[in-house]
Amino acid sequence: MFGSERSALLSAYEELLDKISEGKLKDTTEIRKVRERAAELYSDTLSLYHITRKLSKLLEQDVLADVEFSLSRVESLLTRTSDLYNIYLTEVQNELNVVIKKLTSISFIFLPITAIASIYAVSFQSVLSSLLSLGALEFTAPLVVLGVVPTVYLRKINWL
Repeated sequence: MFGSERSALLSAYEELLDKISEGKLKDTTEIRKVRERAAELYSDTLSLYHITRKLSKLLEQDVLADVEFSLSRVESLLTRTSDLYNIYLTEVQNELNVVIKKLTSISFIFLPITAIASIYAVSFQSVLSSLLSLGALEFTAPLVVLGVVPTVYLRKINWL
């Protein structure tokens, strides 16, 4: 009984690991279910272990060794489900890091442009007359450079 349940849990674990690595697992419900099944199996195996320890004088050593082996296997399954949960959380954190990296990149591009634009906006009286003057070129050239250079750099390091 314990061997077949243990095998079923192991295959469920492998399926969950595949789902996590493919990005198909969106919440921890399935991981919790596998962990509950493993905890229940652990409880049953631990009870069986204590019973066989009490009856060890009446039972063969092979039976006791089999129960001890089953207990150690179930303990490793519990550990593996904890590891599975940690892998899932790591994947979620990695996805969030990518989003934050992109937002940081956008800020990196637009912050200097905004700073220079605000400085120039204070010194120009009229926008229309300013755009027709030589000062407009002096104004837009640094903005273009500050917009293009970080964009090229961030694309080169695969942040955009």
